[in-house]
Order: sequence, then structure tokens, then C-alpha cells
Amino acid sequence: MSRPNHPLRRAPRLVLTAWVILVAVAAALALQLDGALSGGGFTAPRAEALVTQAGIERDFGDAPNQVVVVLDGDDAISPAAIDETTALLTEHGAVSVTTPGQRPDYASADGRTVVITAGFDGDNTVAQNLTPDLQEGVSDLAGGVDGYVTGQPALDYQLNAHSKEDALRAELIVFPVLIIVLLIVFRSVAAAVVPLLIAGSSLAIALGVGYLIARETDVSNLYSNIVSMIGLAVSVDYSLFIVKRFREELSHGRSVRDAVDVAMARAGHSVLFSGAAVIVALAALLVPRVMAFTSIALGGMIVTAVALVLTHTVLPSLLILLGRRIDWGRVPLPSRRPRRASGSTAADSTSTGTGTGTGMRGRPSPTRAMSAVVALVGVVGLLAVSSPALGLSLQSPVASATVLPEDDPARIGLDVAAARIGVDDLFPLQVVIGADDASELVDDVAKASRLLQEHADVASVTSVTTSGIDPALLPALLASDEAPAELGALWAEGSAGTVARLLVTTDDGPDSVEAHDLVREIRDELPDELGSSSTVAVAGATAQGLDFDVTLVDSLPTIAVLVFVATFLLLIVAFRSVTLSLLALAFNALVVGASLGALTLVQSLTSDVPLNSVTPVLLFAVMFGLSMDYMVIIIARIAETYERGAVFGSAVTDGLRATRPMINSAALIMIVVFLAFMTGQISIVREIGLGLAIAVALDAVVIRTIVLPSVLRAIGPGVFGARSRRRRSQPQTAGGNLVS
Repeated sequence: MSRPNHPLRRAPRLVLTAWVILVAVAAALALQLDGALSGGGFTAPRAEALVTQAGIERDFGDAPNQVVVVLDGDDAISPAAIDETTALLTEHGAVSVTTPGQRPDYASADGRTVVITAGFDGDNTVAQNLTPDLQEGVSDLAGGVDGYVTGQPALDYQLNAHSKEDALRAELIVFPVLIIVLLIVFRSVAAAVVPLLIAGSSLAIALGVGYLIARETDVSNLYSNIVSMIGLAVSVDYSLFIVKRFREELSHGRSVRDAVDVAMARAGHSVLFSGAAVIVALAALLVPRVMAFTSIALGGMIVTAVALVLTHTVLPSLLILLGRRIDWGRVPLPSRRPRRASGSTAADSTSTGTGTGTGMRGRPSPTRAMSAVVALVGVVGLLAVSSPALGLSLQSPVASATVLPEDDPARIGLDVAAARIGVDDLFPLQVVIGADDASELVDDVAKASRLLQEHADVASVTSVTTSGIDPALLPALLASDEAPAELGALWAEGSAGTVARLLVTTDDGPDSVEAHDLVREIRDELPDELGSSSTVAVAGATAQGLDFDVTLVDSLPTIAVLVFVATFLLLIVAFRSVTLSLLALAFNALVVGASLGALTLVQSLTSDVPLNSVTPVLLFAVMFGLSMDYMVIIIARIAETYERGAVFGSAVTDGLRATRPMINSAALIMIVVFLAFMTGQISIVREIGLGLAIAVALDAVVIRTIVLPSVLRAIGPGVFGARSRRRRSQPQTAGGNLVS
């Protein structure tokens, strides 16, 4: 056969030397990544809540970072403990500290639990990184007092720390299991080690690149989780496909270099399109322009791109140098019953081959009618599994610590404060009202306060008109230097005129559905009740969470269209068949829907907390790309067999039989990787891991084993299009397109 003159394969040692140097440099950078990542990122920066919050900080002088310290003891908290905590916060740069002395509602009725809030200026990451020192300080308080540092900076810091621990724990679980799985698949130590080398290198390089990006812009802590999750899955799977084909070609008597060329032309080409599909699908997550999604998209895209580069440069170089030593270290496992190679049914080409034929073992393929019935049953079953997703409830928990483990100090502090004091005052809705003149603004605030106090879901309203001062005297008093300090925190001469704010708490807490509905009502209805020149805006944690969810929902149609269109165009290039491309999209949609339905059912049975709004979108984008692997590999092998002259029904049977062990092994590897993240402490990581594991299992077991072959047999050889039928009579080479 003619050998492709690939320049990189002529110098394998040079490629491997460059690889070692690159991985060493990337690993050094990757070690610095954790300190550069940011917590949070689950807010919409251009939405009303954050824009309003920036105005509040500017006009009312609020510090951008609010740290909360909760002190809890068996006896009443002493003034000395409060003073010591205040001094600790001031020493670390707090520009304002509020204690129960200024806010009596910051202490429980029995005095055994108190809350102290502190405002910190500057960068959020700097405030986050104060958390361990502050936690150590309040943990050392005398008198049997337990201290917990919480609030948004602390919650973000702990989320970052636990994300790092989750990624490391998952990798420590995954690698030993992968070794066992790969040894069983390859029955050779050398063949099993190669994918692990590619996987480890992919992670190191992607994490190193992440550090360089984090130096220039904010990157969420979820970057490292998604790099580990997606990187391990795709790099091991892609390597498995190529190594498997390489060994198969060696067993057919090809030379080492010819075997590498065929493996890269066939499996390597399939891997290239599979990886491109993953990258294209993840790129759609850039649409919302939200830091968490952008970080997830970048992590998945970068690690997939790195895996593709390594499998097309380093992997063939390794295979050339290893040669037949790829079988070194044989594992003594029971031998499989030998099977005839795919494509050996060329003698069947005398059959007309529309949808039936004889497989390699002489069993007739199912008829078109039978195949159509099986396909219909499979599709209906997947739709039934998808049905729980119709009642899906999504919400981002920005005003709670439920995403953190129960023993985390930031979560404990918030839970203690909620149980003993209530946290509504820590996360109030902030309704900001502006008007043309002070008298009109006082009237607007009075009316808004009254309307909100009458609302069934409102617990309290604090404003300048709820202070007990005669509203007629307020304009002059607020304009004078004699206004009480507590009123100054509710009234300000802003950059765009006079503004007032109302602090609103709810009966059911800041993360409740009722609180989210209240934000909508205030924004939609309150402006119509006030003066013609009045403006109304809502900020606060609840409003930020609502804006994030709305931004996400509004982005979903764009994300879906981009993923479908871009993937369809990519598949047209890969398959040269509109029918196959549409089938691939339909299968992917079925898998995503069924996995989301199953995840919704599991969540409803095991927890009262709704799914994080991030999970379905991420599941859609990631799984839509990943599930292309199996489709591309299987179709490529079926087309290869069919174009060599096999009857269509036999080509389907033989192609499936030739790829089934590889697909099952790849699916098992992905499931192991994703389930390893179920050990994580962050709830969203567990949700994503479980959802992806369910999706891969459904894809491999139901779609690729039952639905896909049944649909192909029902449609017949026309599924490949005219191009494939023309190629049946042409000589085949190792090169060419995916299904050449």
C-alpha cells in the first residue's frame, strides 16, 4: 500500500522530546493554577441586579465584599469575644464592621448566637483569600465559642477549595480503575499505559494553559473540574480507538508504519471529527457570557483540543517506536473466541443487499419491518424516560450554602445563623427607587413600603419612611447634616440624582421560589404604582440568582440552535449524508433528554433541592459532543465494510460486531470517570457527573446497540447517500474521508 508522507511520523523521537518538554513546562504552570482561580461566577454581570449593586456601592458607600462571622456558644456570647472578632476583622482590612451593638437583630434571643458583618473593599479574589486566616482567628476564640466565617467571599473560597479537592480525589480514584479496565481491554501492559500517558499529558497541558488564562481574566474553579472530567474521558477514549485499530492492523500482517497509517486514517480521522463535535458543542456555552459557563466551555474545549493534538502527533510517534512491543506485558486472561475480521464478507457482495443479508455467523439480519418496530420501541422508551424532565425545577442557589458539604465552616455558619437568628437580614432584597425631587421620592418610598408590607410573602420592610419620623419632615431632615446615620444608609445623593433603597426580607428565605417571584412582581408592577418620573431597580442575592437563571433560560434557544447547526454542518462533512447527520442529531437529542429525565427523577427521590440551573445546560452541551464518538466510529466501520462490497445488512451486523467491544470499553471508561466525580463534595459536580454517566450508559446500551442498528436496517443502504454507493465499486485505500 502507499504510505502517507506525514512529516511528524518521520521523526518520532523529535516529537516525543518536544512532548516531554511541553508537559514539564505545562505541569509547572498547572501547579500554580489553584491560586489563580476564582470562586462564584454564577451571576449575570450585565443584568439589572449587578448593575444596580454597583450603583448601591457607589452611591451608598457599601463595601463590595461582605464577610459574615457567626459566633455560637453554650452561653451568651461575651462582649470580649465580639470585640476580639471585630479587632481581627479590622486588622485584616475591614472598612466597616457591624455588630449586635448597632443591629440588635444580629443576636439570638438568648444571646448564644451572634452575627458580625464586615465590609472589605477591593478585588473579590483578595477578599476570598482572607477566609483561611479569618477562620483560624475565630476558631481560636476563648470561652468555648465556636466561630464560622461565611458570607459570599467565604462561600466562594470554600467552593474553590472543595472543587480542587474533588478533582484530585476523582483522579486518584479514576486512574487505578482505568489501569484495570485498560488491562482487561488490551490484555497488555504497554497498550494500557499509552492512553494513560496521553490522558495525563492532556490534563497537565490544559491546566497549564488555564493558569495563563487566569492571569489575564477571571476563571471559575469549575475549570479544573471540567478539565479533569472531560479530559480523562476523551483522551483515554480517543487513544483507545486508535491503539485498538493499530493492533488490529498489526494482527492482519501489516508493517508497523502501515498499521499506524491505517489506524490514523481510519480511527484517527473518526476521532478528529468526534473531538471537533465536542469543541463545537462546548463553544455554545460562551453565549451567556457568564464567568462559570465561560470557564467550563474553555476548560472542555482546551482539554479536548489538546487531546486531539496529542493523539495525532504524540500517539502515532509512540506507536511507531513501540511497534510490536505494544503487546509487551501480556496479561494472562481467558482468551476470547476468535472472530473473523470486519470486511471479510466481501463474498456476499453478490447479494442485492437492500436491508437483509447474512451476517458473519450465518444468521439472517432482521427484516426492515422488524427493525422499524424495534427502533420505534426504543425511541418510545427513551421518550418515556425523558418525561420527568417536563416538570424540571431549576434554580441557582446563590443565597445559600447548599452546594457545599455539610461539615464546611462556611455552610455551618450560615445554617446556624439561619436556625438561631434568620439570614433574611443578611440577604435582603434591595429595592432602589429614584425620582426627580426629594418630596416625590419620599412619597414613592412611603407608597412602595406600604405595598410591600401588605404583600403575603414579605416579612419586613426597612426604609426612611418606616423609621417613625413624620414623612413631611423627611425631605428637609435628609438634606441636613442632622439626619440619623441609619437613615443615611437608606437615602443618598447619587451620581444620577437622589435615590432611596428599601431593604425587604421574605417569609420563606432568600432562595425560595416565593422570593424569586417577589423580585419579578416588584420589577413588573411597582413602577406603575409610583410617580411618573420614578425608577425602580432590584438588587441583592435573590435578584442576582433570578437574573442568572433568566439569562440562562434566554440563552437556551441560541445555545441549542448553535449546537444543532454547527454539529449538523460538521456531520455533513464527516458523513456526506444528510440522512445520517439528521439521525445523529436525533439520537443525541434522545440521549440528552433521557439522561436529563433520569437525573430529574433521581434528584426528586433523593433531595428536596431543585437541580442547579447550570446542570441541564452543561449536560446538553457536553453530552451532545461526547455522544458523537460512538456514532462516528460505528458508522465509519459500517461504511468501510459496505464499500468493500458487503451486503448492507451484513455490513451493519459486521460493523457493529467489530466496534462493539471497543464502544463498550470506551463507554465503561467514560462512566467510571464520570461516576468518580460523584464522590465530590460540591453538589453541582455530583449532578454533572451522575447526569453524564447516565447519558453515556443510555447512549452505549440503548442507542448504539438497539436503536441505531434497527434504524439503519429499516432505512437501508440509501442512508449512506449516492457517494457511498458509487465507492462500492472503487478500490479502497487507507486514506480518504471518514467513511471512505
